[in-house]
Amino acid sequence: MEDSTWKEADQLFAEYKFREAYELLVASRKQKTDPDYETLWRLCRVVYSMSRELTADEQLAKQLAALIYEGFEYAKEALALQPEAAKSHKYYAIFLAEKTGIEGLKERVLQLSTILRHLRRATELDSSDPFAWFVLGRFYHKLAGLAWFQKKMIHTFTNDIPEATYEDALRYFERAEQLQPNFFPLNHLMLGETYIALKQAKKARPLLELAANQTAPRTADDREAQREAKALLKKL
Repeated sequence: MEDSTWKEADQLFAEYKFREAYELLVASRKQKTDPDYETLWRLCRVVYSMSRELTADEQLAKQLAALIYEGFEYAKEALALQPEAAKSHKYYAIFLAEKTGIEGLKERVLQLSTILRHLRRATELDSSDPFAWFVLGRFYHKLAGLAWFQKKMIHTFTNDIPEATYEDALRYFERAEQLQPNFFPLNHLMLGETYIALKQAKKARPLLELAANQTAPRTADDREAQREAKALLKKL
């Protein structure tokens, strides 16, 4: 019964039917008296995908926040159940980052090292997951891109700020691409952005073209990658 539910949820997820997968998993969860790890991490995955579809619309901010908090609770449960599972650490880090993003700069800054620790642990426990490497790369890219005045403001809250460079970010984005070529248009976009930051525009162009020339973007992430890549290509 459980295996068939998970397989059906996986199939729905692969078909980008996030809401249907979510409803199936929630119904399955309600039928159980004890928390189930396999259901929990799948809920984390689908809730995150659903939340990404809401980020572009400010009118849906409350709905987005509710999803993020729901996902964080699933991630907390999953981590408590399976503290040595890569997915537990990956989704805990993802939802902690999203949750603290809602709660404000101070909370986000205070949790940076915790987020990084869980992302690193996820890649240590499963080095074959390209999405974990992508998320780690994006974390480093954002930190590396902070302006001096932003860093100065951050230091008013804490001195526990991870060191990050664009070279770090590039290494992780490249690792994701090596593991599964063309797995994610956003990875192509981030590779392109990182090469631009490193003043290597010639290397950026073909990657940005991959993101810009998608024939059938299916998700909000795909559309974001396409939109941003087209804008960057105009500036090269």
